[in-house]
Amino acid sequence: MITIQFEIIIVIILSAITCSIPGAFLVMRKNYYAADTTNRSAMLGISIAIIFSHFLSSPLVILLGSLTAGLGMYLVKKIKSITEFRAKGISIIISSALLSLGVLIASNITFDIDTNFDTSIIYLGETAFTYFNRVRIAGVDIGSYALYTILMVMIINIAIVTYYYKEFKADGVDKAYAASINMKEKKIDILLVIMTSLSVSVSFQTAGIFMTSAFILGPAAAAQFYTKRLSSMALVSVFISSVACLAGFGVAWPAEVSISGAIVSFLGIVFIFSVLFAPEEGIVIKYFDYISEQKKLDEYIILDILNTQNMDKSVKTISDTLSKSLKWKNSRVSFLINKLKAEKKLEEENGSIRLTEEGTNIINKFMAEQNCFH
Repeated sequence: MITIQFEIIIVIILSAITCSIPGAFLVMRKNYYAADTTNRSAMLGISIAIIFSHFLSSPLVILLGSLTAGLGMYLVKKIKSITEFRAKGISIIISSALLSLGVLIASNITFDIDTNFDTSIIYLGETAFTYFNRVRIAGVDIGSYALYTILMVMIINIAIVTYYYKEFKADGVDKAYAASINMKEKKIDILLVIMTSLSVSVSFQTAGIFMTSAFILGPAAAAQFYTKRLSSMALVSVFISSVACLAGFGVAWPAEVSISGAIVSFLGIVFIFSVLFAPEEGIVIKYFDYISEQKKLDEYIILDILNTQNMDKSVKTISDTLSKSLKWKNSRVSFLINKLKAEKKLEEENGSIRLTEEGTNIINKFMAEQNCFH
């Protein structure tokens, strides 16, 4: 028999994967505000749906939530086309207004005994309680409602991405090619709105606003530090979101703390780690690469001066001369000279120092690459 913990974590992981699929394409297009707009705007439709259905686990919730999420995106684009305001600013105003209206409606049905709906669900979801909304056929329990609805939307997202993958790739990666084949950007906009709206609405009960936004943008934003290929980014996004769900749930369940809060925290940690330590794009890696390149440049400067000026003098004399001319510390120059000697690029003979054949070849090659002629 499937345990409650196993089914909850499966639902959370499927929710993360469902949201991260459109998220990868939104991040690739640098359309970050779309996730927040659809996420907040969906609240209005969800609240209206609950008034009519009296159930959070209702198809009407997904339908109206998706419609108002799409409405939010439509209003942002329409207002942007007729004004000079930036899309991000318009998004904040529109999505906040729709969210506030949805919260206002939700606050009036909070104590409705039939709905089992509380405004805390808006922000943190109802992760641990999705297990209790069951699907029964002929009296047989076949699993939680959230499991099937999220799985259905995930399949829809995968089907859309698979069928229109070339269009998504051309729009997100090669704008020139997209223009050359007269591909309509509006078509991609509509598909992304459909995928994002459905993902937000179906994940709302499980994830809430905070975790849904994190699921859409967090994994894809972190994945972008590891790969620039669209297909790889989507796969890495799915992997990151799944790992964060497992880690967050593993910490939250035994500690009896917020599952949503733990998962979002882990996504934040993964993102910060990626910003700092990603192999090529990480800040720390770039810093050490910069230091390494700077040291190489210092070595080239020493080799070039010794090569062009033929300074056939002692190490101490050369160190003093270079320190004064370059305004470097004497210890820095001495360290570089000793390093170059150890690497067989400089040699000392009869108390004088000069470039070796290897050192001469290295500096000549470097200067040729810089289009410098001496």
